[in-house]
Amino acid sequence: MRTITKITLAIGIFCLFAFAQTKPKAAVYIMGNPEGRDALKMAVNNFLIKSQKYQMIAVDAIDVVAKEQKRQKSGSVSDGDIALLGKDAGAEYVCVVERTEFDGISYVATRMVSVQSKVAELADMTELPRGGKIIELIEWQIGSMLGMPVGPRPKVAATAQPMVPAQPGYVAPQVQTQSTAPAIQGTMVPGSSLAEKLAWLQRSADSHNTYILEVNADESIVPHTFEYRGAINITIALRGVGGNRIIRLKSHGNMFTVRQNVTFILDNNITLQGHNGNTGNMVQIEGGTLKMNAGVTITGNNGGGVYVSSGIFEMSGGTISGNGNTKDFNGGGVDNRGTFTMSGGTISGNSASNGGGVYTSRGTFTMSGGTISGNNSTKGGGVYIHYGTFAMRGGNIIGNTAVNYGGGVYRQEGTFTKTGGTITGYNSDLTNGNVVKDEGGNVFSRKGHAVYVADDVRKETTAGPGANLLKEPFRTESGAWDK
Repeated sequence: MRTITKITLAIGIFCLFAFAQTKPKAAVYIMGNPEGRDALKMAVNNFLIKSQKYQMIAVDAIDVVAKEQKRQKSGSVSDGDIALLGKDAGAEYVCVVERTEFDGISYVATRMVSVQSKVAELADMTELPRGGKIIELIEWQIGSMLGMPVGPRPKVAATAQPMVPAQPGYVAPQVQTQSTAPAIQGTMVPGSSLAEKLAWLQRSADSHNTYILEVNADESIVPHTFEYRGAINITIALRGVGGNRIIRLKSHGNMFTVRQNVTFILDNNITLQGHNGNTGNMVQIEGGTLKMNAGVTITGNNGGGVYVSSGIFEMSGGTISGNGNTKDFNGGGVDNRGTFTMSGGTISGNSASNGGGVYTSRGTFTMSGGTISGNNSTKGGGVYIHYGTFAMRGGNIIGNTAVNYGGGVYRQEGTFTKTGGTITGYNSDLTNGNVVKDEGGNVFSRKGHAVYVADDVRKETTAGPGANLLKEPFRTESGAWDK
């Protein structure tokens, strides 16, 4: 059976950035195995000094570490708990860097938690080959999030250095590295800002053409709709140049709406940043197609990440993280009423009343790769199926939480089939298993930690790649259920 193991340097580094002064201060908190902690702390400090933008202050982290370890006894640490640590230190953001091993492969995950909103507003997760140069990768991740000139993502060549086991805690989701496919070719859209380029497209886009939107600085925009009446087969690719570029939504609504006859590609080096109080979606698909590649993040929105009212969403990489809310809301990461295919990338740390990661209603969701992890909801912490179809052929659903039913997957009506991939269950894995538990941390039995489809058809233990599961309407079921 495949396993998920936490490895150091927990890495749980906590970098708290206080922006009250002209030159912001950064306090670095190192979690996990003390061995190697000083070297990692020194490396981050040297990087901040070289940036000439931040200065580091020495902070005694004993109390913070104690609080954090206490929280970890009941499972993964939420963004809300992390925000409390930042608030205690007088910071505005907490940069969390962690390292996890899944099936013999290491991953480095970095996310920037806002103390005010208590959600991860930025996130980056990358595969690290065994013995890879982790310091270079951490510097690149932190620098990208802080808007420093860090250049291209470092190539992490493997060496013979061993890895050291670490304490249990937050599970960094499995992700894909940036795509090595050739850059998309098309017409470069003119303009000095993204707003000007979008206006040019509205005037000039025509049928059977591909247009490239390049962003070379962080920007804020109002909601925009990709719709070109009278034209067909238009492709628009959005990518950052010279490093990761953050596009913030500066008013309420859907940041991007994709209508019929348009394919919108989130290509590379782009973060779509929402804000607290916004009930719109970062991307809403209304008959068009959205393609999301590696090197893209959708995060920090009080509404959903991606909403497919009709049309197609193809996710081959990237991250959808820190979106949604738990009050009368479905699909914190993805709310799918059309066709959603996931072959890579990560959906993590989102929340909703139903379907913290993905909610599918009268639509089709096919998962062949990627990871859905660390999401939470009332029902269906990872995935919720409502009169739709969910076919899992690969990938991983791990470490999600539901309050009532279905820590990993909840099926209300419709068809659920699993012929590959892994869905963890608390009864097999107390650290990384999907779980059903209340807000007080009380774990419930017979609620379907891994999968819940009916009172007498559920999966409490881990369903690995060889465990097939089937549930169709009219009580037809088969496979390795725990009844």
